Amino acid sequence: MSGPMREEIIGDCRLILGDCRDVLPTLGSIDQIITSPPYNLGNTSGGGMPGKKRLGHYSATAPLGAARGGMGKWSGGSLAGGYGLHDDAMPHVEYVAWQHEILRLCWGALSATGAIYYNHKPRILDGALVSPLDYNPGLPIRQIVIWARSGGVNFSPAFYLPTHEWVVIFAKPDFRLRDKAASGAGDVWYIPQESGTEHPAPFPLALPAKAIETTSAAVIADPFMGSATTGVAAMLAGRRFIGIEREPKWFDLACRRIESAYRQTDLFREPPAPKPEQLVLT
Repeated sequence: MSGPMREEIIGDCRLILGDCRDVLPTLGSIDQIITSPPYNLGNTSGGGMPGKKRLGHYSATAPLGAARGGMGKWSGGSLAGGYGLHDDAMPHVEYVAWQHEILRLCWGALSATGAIYYNHKPRILDGALVSPLDYNPGLPIRQIVIWARSGGVNFSPAFYLPTHEWVVIFAKPDFRLRDKAASGAGDVWYIPQESGTEHPAPFPLALPAKAIETTSAAVIADPFMGSATTGVAAMLAGRRFIGIEREPKWFDLACRRIESAYRQTDLFREPPAPKPEQLVLT
């Protein structure tokens, strides 16, 4: 691990190129963390059971990234090569430990009224359920929100097609929603997934937007910034944003996307009224 390699300030957004494990302890108090880490899709049993042929199953004794049989159903897909510096094919035990570490660091960066909105999904590995709760290092869970997507692609005779993901909310005792009306958003969010984007695994803008608009958080952060979807949602809501991304390709994309969002917003802002000394009498 090493320190931040680059920083960009764009409006109220601070974008940091680096490993979130190094950066999170250096940040000030964060009111809301909204993030979706890599799902470790390179480690997949393809729905198989122990003892049977398991396409793409990751061997704990194999070198990192050396999944047996390739990437299974992901072979040739947009995530077949992982995320650049991260191959998304860690041994499961290592992946769980990694998520534990990052969630602890996120928790340490929260304000006294803060919360982590952790987007992950239940998966079937070797015929058994692995849920996002397995990645919890012991933090208090306030609620689980279900993100109901528009269908799925992970067809298998071993289980029913998953069509939802979770947003696990880890919250400090004094965390509260914006008001009682915000509670009306409910705990099932029907939001279609994104498609046709440069990043291979973005979540839709409406997801972080709903999380932000139902709270009064002033400072939002995303330790797995990707293409800065959380950053755009924070900017549109008038909140400060801190994003961390270790892959230079996605960091550059995030910078461009935030800049573009500011430019588009400026187009719809009315110009300020001229000062009296600027008025010209005719």
